[in-house]
Amino acid sequence: MYKLLLIFRYLRRKLAPLFAMLAVTLCTAMVIIVISVMGGFLDLMREAGKKLTGDVIVAADVRGFPYYEQLIESLKALPQVKAATPLVRGYGLVNLVGQVYPVEAVGVKPRGMDAVTGFRDALHWDSRSMHQAAEKEFERYQIDPAKIHPESLVDQTGLSLLYQLWRDSAELDFKELGMTMRAPARWGGRAGIVPGIHVSPTSDRDSKGGYDPLNSIMSGLYPHGRDATLTILPVDESGMPTNPQTRALTVVNEFKSGLYEVDSQQVFVPFALLQKMLQMQAVPEVDYDTGEPTGRMLPAKAHEVMVRGVEGVALEVLRQRVVETRDAWMAKHPDSVMTNVITWEQKHATLLHAVENEKGLITFLFVFISMVAVVMIATTLYMSVLEKARDIGVLRSIGASRLGVANIFIGYGLFLGVIGALSGLVLGVVIVYNLNEIQEGLYQLTLWWTNGRWGWRMWNPQTYYFDSIPEHVDYHECIAIVFGAIVSSVLGAMVPAFLAGRLDPVEALRYE
Repeated sequence: MYKLLLIFRYLRRKLAPLFAMLAVTLCTAMVIIVISVMGGFLDLMREAGKKLTGDVIVAADVRGFPYYEQLIESLKALPQVKAATPLVRGYGLVNLVGQVYPVEAVGVKPRGMDAVTGFRDALHWDSRSMHQAAEKEFERYQIDPAKIHPESLVDQTGLSLLYQLWRDSAELDFKELGMTMRAPARWGGRAGIVPGIHVSPTSDRDSKGGYDPLNSIMSGLYPHGRDATLTILPVDESGMPTNPQTRALTVVNEFKSGLYEVDSQQVFVPFALLQKMLQMQAVPEVDYDTGEPTGRMLPAKAHEVMVRGVEGVALEVLRQRVVETRDAWMAKHPDSVMTNVITWEQKHATLLHAVENEKGLITFLFVFISMVAVVMIATTLYMSVLEKARDIGVLRSIGASRLGVANIFIGYGLFLGVIGALSGLVLGVVIVYNLNEIQEGLYQLTLWWTNGRWGWRMWNPQTYYFDSIPEHVDYHECIAIVFGAIVSSVLGAMVPAFLAGRLDPVEALRYE
């Protein structure tokens, strides 16, 4: 009992222990904030990497593989598989608003792609946002679009296009256009293309990380409207490029996966269209010696089959079942080509491992920096030992053991660690869940301080690809950090406690 009384007495009468406790609080909060933000960033990267990939992928080289329909049927029969869909890929050029960019074209069946990856959710533009943007623009001109007669806009190209967007966004479902990949008759009725949000040169981000609907290619307000020209370079059976194939298409939406490398380089087009452009559709076989048809059809090919597992099935279990099914399928079709089976994590391993390593490195650095709390506790308790030498002598002279005296200072360090670590946990969690509000407050404060000339943001949405700071807390990691802070505090108290226990009572009583 005397140990607890002395601990609380020392705490009440000195400021130094409170500063040591504050150091533990701040260091704990700092590590929690850093590891939470980096962990949230990693989770966003993982979510983005999986968004348009599926769970497991069966893939071949650039020549593709035949009999993919039979493989899909076999996969769908598995109890672990929820959906599967084929893809074809090709590299080429796309012309948007008069500018040409290199892209990877991906041929998809939108409904099947949606069942595997949630493709519809990745489509960025919806009719409501477009309609509201057009109405807001008309308000700027003080015009009521509902009262406009289209004939009156014949000589006003800008307002005519804006009116057409206002009307189209009220009558058409832009998300559904992306799902059908077919332009409506009023847009020309051509096959559709869905480029990544950053393929188009018109997709600039504002200060909040958003995109202006009227500044997008989907608005149709730019020269050439929503027109796009896709040129693809197919390869033959030997892997050598053949004659380029070009198609005129119409942009029916844009997608945003969350990975800049994908959103700035990929475009989605209808599966059958790209399959034909790549010359991978089913065609009559021709005898190379005679040049005459053999009467046999060469099967169509695909580059990949994406698979989505049933909820709750472990990724590695799903992959193993897909491998077994792939092997049985290849046994039935020995003339097929070699295919690889990989998970979405393996596909994006380079990026994910890089972010994981960064998280580990930064966490290690901040944990190392946090050792200042251990040093501060050790210093504070060492000074207490020197200051309380006479008290220690009295305790020892009335029968207190060396271990009992040492336990006073160990308990002292434990108390500082527990209170400081728990306070740091609360502080860190509160800050993490309010980081974006704190940032906005700092932004408004700096705007006020500089009379509106400049505002500071620690996370600029125009620089970073994610729109906001991740607000993610892993409580398992938090518990480990709190436990580590408490243990570190006790370790910091060990040396002063050892010295206190070693003091000779006679010498201690004579201490001045």
